[in-house]
Amino acid sequence: MHWSFLASLGLLASTQAAYVWPSPHDGIEDLLFLQSGYIRFGSLADQILTCDFGAGQPGIQKAAEWVRTAFHDAVTHDATAKTGGLDASILFELDRAENLGAALNNTLADISSDVSVKSSAADLLALSLVMAVARCGDLRVPLRLGRIDATEAGPLGVPEAHTDLNTTKKAFEKAGFSEEDMITLVACGHTLGSVHSVDHPEIVSGEVSAENIAHFDTTHGTFDNAVITEYLNSTTSNPLIINTNDTLNSDKRVFAADGNATMTKLKDPAVYKAKCEDAFERMLDLVPASVTLSDPLQPADVKPYISTHQLKANGSIEFIGRIRIRTTASTGINPNDITVALSYIDRNGVRSNQTIPTTMGTFKGGSSFGYLGENFNWFEFSQILPSSTGISAFDVKLTTKSSGAVTTFDNGGTGGYPINPYILFQQRNSCLETQNLNGNLTIVAAVHKSQLQDNSAPQLKLVHRTPFPRSFISKLEAESIPLERTSAESGEFTYLKVTTPLEVSSWRTSFDVELGEGEAAERLEYQHTSEVHDSCEALV
Repeated sequence: MHWSFLASLGLLASTQAAYVWPSPHDGIEDLLFLQSGYIRFGSLADQILTCDFGAGQPGIQKAAEWVRTAFHDAVTHDATAKTGGLDASILFELDRAENLGAALNNTLADISSDVSVKSSAADLLALSLVMAVARCGDLRVPLRLGRIDATEAGPLGVPEAHTDLNTTKKAFEKAGFSEEDMITLVACGHTLGSVHSVDHPEIVSGEVSAENIAHFDTTHGTFDNAVITEYLNSTTSNPLIINTNDTLNSDKRVFAADGNATMTKLKDPAVYKAKCEDAFERMLDLVPASVTLSDPLQPADVKPYISTHQLKANGSIEFIGRIRIRTTASTGINPNDITVALSYIDRNGVRSNQTIPTTMGTFKGGSSFGYLGENFNWFEFSQILPSSTGISAFDVKLTTKSSGAVTTFDNGGTGGYPINPYILFQQRNSCLETQNLNGNLTIVAAVHKSQLQDNSAPQLKLVHRTPFPRSFISKLEAESIPLERTSAESGEFTYLKVTTPLEVSSWRTSFDVELGEGEAAERLEYQHTSEVHDSCEALV
């Protein structure tokens, strides 16, 4: 059997499909739904604490930069040829005049730490827009995932301030947007942000400095339709409408393209919000024909996080983790009125007559919060298991104390949440030793002897993160490194080990342990160097 185990990550739920753990989109689900509280993933959410947040940099508004970057990456889609779209090709297009300014590379820097073999830069660009417009105006833009990052630049074609109306309309038409869509997208994109004098001194008058910017409307820190109403009542100070050089008044040309019919519709705040949500959703879904997007991301009702599954020095198995329970009001679950336990199956397929108890976390009430007002509570467990039987899967049993009712979550009917019983990542014996900018990574795995056949060829599949030129995003390349059998054993397990140099850019990366090849291979997937120590405990 092929076992796949993702330590520390789970899966998303969808409106059409049952939640099944684990999945490629785990990390993005965490980023979106766990933004504060007991367990939080704030690498992106913290950068838009407010809509105006700019990390202390003059003239910067993170939310506006994120919206702009997604638009610039997506709008060169060819709807007929089914090429381009939101594919992170912007990474290779930063030197183009149509992508002038630091905003796009700033956004790439913002998402860079979360790019992984499970979370593409393109998906993270989509996520950043969804988070930005939710923070600034409570917009609910469905987020589908599965985008594949481009490996080269896409075609030219992002309209600029001096682009004539006919050329602009053709660019939007090529991407699959109508004239009304064009007007709507520009109006939705220009409710936030500004034009910077350092990028466009021909548009923004006065001193050329980071502080000298010209906003599109008077409520630039809120996603609202002031950009519409101020245009219609002729009180606008939008620099792309009132410039003395009419050639640069691109918003003026776009907004009036249909005689202000669309702008008049968008004057209604509810219509504006709904139209922006729809336009952004369709923009984010522009992808090449080779990409199939998932159903819209929804939070999982129950999600495991396994932090430790390893042999202890005495030969027993240490199994530690958390269970996340969705307790948003609509679920009807009172976290103080439930107990959570794990019913598990051992390595031989036998269900144990014992359960693994949990305790609700106490830090910050054991609660986390995130997008769409979702609430979660966390239940911690730590169990010692005999290595002779181990664990291969578990169900989660939720008992309502007041009624005695028991609900069993079996991972969407798949037979339980899987744990690889044959390959254990030995965190205590693994380490990353660093000196200055030099690193040596040691990884140790405990492998069940039944899996160590002559043709198993144990490998460490280590992901290297090599920064692209002129960008903060890294190129991800996997290296296969043989794992050597050691003389150390513990019961039915043999210890395998490898030590390899590791460049500083890859000190926080991921790896797999693989035995054999193809579909028949045993794999322990998506482990993290962040889980190792700075010195290795000796093998027993």
